[in-house]
Amino acid sequence: MRRRAISKTSLITLWIAILIWLGADSLQAQKQAPGKNKFPGEHTDEKLNPARPDKQVSELTSSVAEKLPRAGSGEQRIAIQNLIDEHLFGAMAKDGVPHAPLASDYEFCRRVYLDLTGRIPTTDRLKAFAVDTDPNKRDKLIDELIDSQAWVDHWSYWYGDLVRNCGNRIGNPTLKHFDAWIRQSFKEDKPYDRFVTEMLTVSAPNTNWMPDAAASGFLTRWHVTGATMYDDNYEDTADEIIVNSARIFLGVNYQCISCHSGKGFLEKVSLDLTSKKRRDFWAMAAFFGKTRIRVVTYQDRYTVTDDGTGYDTKGWSQVRLQREGGEIQPTFILTGEKADVRKSLRPQFARMLTTHPQFARATVNLIWKQFFGLGIVDPVDSFDLARQDPKTTLPEPWTCQPTNTELLDALAQDFAAHRFSLKRLMRTIARSSAYQLSSRFDGEWKESYTPYFARHYVRQLTAEQLHDAISQATQVFGNYNRKDYVYDVPIAPAHFWTEAASPEDINNGEAKNFLRTFGQANREQFDRQSVGSILQAMTLMNSPFVTKRVMAANGSMVDQLVKSAKTSAEIVDELYLATLSRYPLPAEKQLALSWIEQDRRQGAEDLHWSLLNKLDFVFNY
Repeated sequence: MRRRAISKTSLITLWIAILIWLGADSLQAQKQAPGKNKFPGEHTDEKLNPARPDKQVSELTSSVAEKLPRAGSGEQRIAIQNLIDEHLFGAMAKDGVPHAPLASDYEFCRRVYLDLTGRIPTTDRLKAFAVDTDPNKRDKLIDELIDSQAWVDHWSYWYGDLVRNCGNRIGNPTLKHFDAWIRQSFKEDKPYDRFVTEMLTVSAPNTNWMPDAAASGFLTRWHVTGATMYDDNYEDTADEIIVNSARIFLGVNYQCISCHSGKGFLEKVSLDLTSKKRRDFWAMAAFFGKTRIRVVTYQDRYTVTDDGTGYDTKGWSQVRLQREGGEIQPTFILTGEKADVRKSLRPQFARMLTTHPQFARATVNLIWKQFFGLGIVDPVDSFDLARQDPKTTLPEPWTCQPTNTELLDALAQDFAAHRFSLKRLMRTIARSSAYQLSSRFDGEWKESYTPYFARHYVRQLTAEQLHDAISQATQVFGNYNRKDYVYDVPIAPAHFWTEAASPEDINNGEAKNFLRTFGQANREQFDRQSVGSILQAMTLMNSPFVTKRVMAANGSMVDQLVKSAKTSAEIVDELYLATLSRYPLPAEKQLALSWIEQDRRQGAEDLHWSLLNKLDFVFNY
């Protein structure tokens, strides 16, 4: 296939923008108090307090948006749709911050498809939406997508990443059952407090591989071995459960105080954790002190029971500093509430966690970031609970942590008041005018506007979104073969990647190499990598995963179009709509027509390859 020289400019522009994003996860440099750092390996500057990524988000969005085609809705009055708009536009009006116009129908349709389903709209659906004159069409599209199987697939796969559902740690049967349980929970919109409670309280007296123990995939994922892979370290396992439960469900990172007290180490990290002692952490872990996650004499297979004797504060540690001993009682660290040791401990912990306001606040903040690209508190697992009230007088240089405390609290209260419905939360976010703003901004953009969410912030597509978008745009799907992990029999092939239970569910080397290059999570060892790279640019241009799909063969989109009776102009329009979810601009169309009229097949192939490498394909804007 020829590589059109004319496309190089857009490719260079694309990857310059991505490289700007390379610094998005950089950490704010912090210095320890001299002479007090006993753990230099864990207290290096880059491991301390992560800075909000406002600067990187702002610069990336400005860089990308100025290169996008002008297609906004122009001047219009922004309607206040719900509590989100009341708080955000109220803050902007109060502080004199201008905002972007609403996104066009084409932009909105692509954005909401990606955010709710992880996929791009089909050409027919996009066209129908654009010409629909119903003033409520955006709300109706949101409802349609939230009630779709694609929504279940996308968010279940995302949640599998969040809780690190990994067969290499919990066994393939549990991976399958846990994934199915997560998908069913999303499908029925299980109240999220019950969703989490079931994961924290489930037992598996026979084996975690049984379907009725599916939710045990969360607890068993954090099992820590003892001297050998067939031994257990109960205290370390309880510690890991608390660290990850607090990080995911409360947005608080207790990793540091699981090894040592906060004083002398965390003064520049967390005002709240500075006063916490390691014994406070043990008291929290003691809720799982009687829980016994035991490895069965078979790799990655466990039982979960509550027949232990309690948390041993002198217990040997495999992964942390050795424990010094002392008396403790199971105590919820956020409130000081102590457990009734005569009753089961885990249900008490689940109740204390899910009824605390921080549970709802952390959850809405976590989901918010998936839609807005920036949390109200960011990073989402860095809540400093001593800095949540703007009325509190804080010692310098500390400031209130949320960028809009009133909004965060109102959204959390609404979430809790409506049965912790994730569907309703996402519907509220997507219906807001704030979410529907354009990423383009008329006038001078200032970084100080970023916390107001005065425009939509662009994000690079995730590895799975990019995979599925390329497959759909080219109409060449992997239809990847899969098998049942329990019975070792074939099951329905995966059309889209998020239909899979985990990254390891599909064994296609070409696709997996592509996904890994674009930062796919390894649920066993590391989280999703969200930074761009030159390797990604080269992969998108040269990988067979891309180049084979744009060939006029095997029923691909290009193959269908060049064999059809469509005119050259119609082919150009169809490729733009199928790939970029918009019509070409006049200059773009003129150039594309020259290619196709010179050589219908080769021109269409080159055009589709170029579109897959364009800025507005790789980014969600």
